[in-house]
Amino acid sequence: MEQNKNRLLFEQINKISEVISTLSENFSQEDVADEINFLSVARDNLKDWGEK
Repeated sequence: MEQNKNRLLFEQINKISEVISTLSENFSQEDVADEINFLSVARDNLKDWGEK
């Protein structure tokens, strides 16, 4: 069960990273800076939580 939770957690981290990449590639940084910052913080928090 714990292994399944970690797998799902890392899938979510990867999806958030993909969204950040897509936003960076397709939109002006000025237009999406707040969204990218929020998603980056969320991704980093998930990484920290997954490493515990």
